[in-house]
Amino acid sequence: MRIVTVAEHSREFTRNSEGDVIELKDGRLFLAYMEFSGDGSDLAKTRIVAVESADGGLTWGKHRVLADTAPGDMNVYSPNLVRAIDGGILLIFMRQHSATPPSITEYVLKSTDEGRTFLPFSEFAAKKQYSLCNAVVKRLSSGRLLLPVNPPDKIGENAYAHTGSGAVLYSDDDGKTWKEAANRLFLPMRGVMEPHVEETRDDRVLMVMRNQLGSLFVSESRDRGVTWSKPQTSGLSTPESCPELTRIPETGDLLMIWNNSPYDPAFTSHYGKRSPLTAAVSRDEGRTWQNVRDIESDPSRAFSNPGCRFMCNGNAIVNYWTCEYLPNWCMQDIIDLRIAIVETKWFYGK
Repeated sequence: MRIVTVAEHSREFTRNSEGDVIELKDGRLFLAYMEFSGDGSDLAKTRIVAVESADGGLTWGKHRVLADTAPGDMNVYSPNLVRAIDGGILLIFMRQHSATPPSITEYVLKSTDEGRTFLPFSEFAAKKQYSLCNAVVKRLSSGRLLLPVNPPDKIGENAYAHTGSGAVLYSDDDGKTWKEAANRLFLPMRGVMEPHVEETRDDRVLMVMRNQLGSLFVSESRDRGVTWSKPQTSGLSTPESCPELTRIPETGDLLMIWNNSPYDPAFTSHYGKRSPLTAAVSRDEGRTWQNVRDIESDPSRAFSNPGCRFMCNGNAIVNYWTCEYLPNWCMQDIIDLRIAIVETKWFYGK
């Protein structure tokens, strides 16, 4: 395993975070992520940028801007990358017009030249409240696209003080139009946050979600994302932090990446430390988890918002952001973007 800092904070861009990666047809890697100006907070002005790697993720270059904050808007947020059915690349993200009340529009840009240029493709859920996380879009074996989102459970609440719910948008025309699934998911306290989904080998879809209850909670769909079961605990301990759920192509097993640390309501921030960043494998479609291994474990740092995509050579590219904890254990908005280059066998302890 190799750890690489892709984008280090600077005076101009105090925070580099929340990304997604896709492999280009010639084997290069294409990474889209967010650059924050100002104080680097979630409310700061941002832009979505891209870099490329021709050596499997060890070095990155060709930095360019893909989407900027529009005049009068708050920011752009949460890049998601997925192959279009015709071979192009879809870039899905949200424009946050305001935080109070929440006003968000989802956008899809499309590239037909392997990421050199992106053109407008679709716009949906205009000025609604579907908050989006990075690296969550998934294509099912049927071709359907699933996009898990995180609307507030009460219309008009402040976007950063609400109780969240889990919802899924789905598209059967490759991202042109989207519908919301039949039901939303709810949990106590701050609710459901930052849901991620993955298809199982027995034709279910699982959703894992950030919450404040001390363990990762999971829901399932048996109709390709249209209806969802009541969330249940997975048994995996966690603070309030974003998990990632994906599938290992070589074996078909599920892979969870999350902060495997004790739940601590007395901790200064997020009910516990966002360290270590841990991976575990499920061979039985998410019922049990084994091969628990740490990707990063520095106790003085937080590691958050992981996204994992597998390349044709079998390596996983796990992107996540990291910051140093302050002396009082608060997180700060001076943030670097890192990737871990992980061989499949590492997840199995080999």
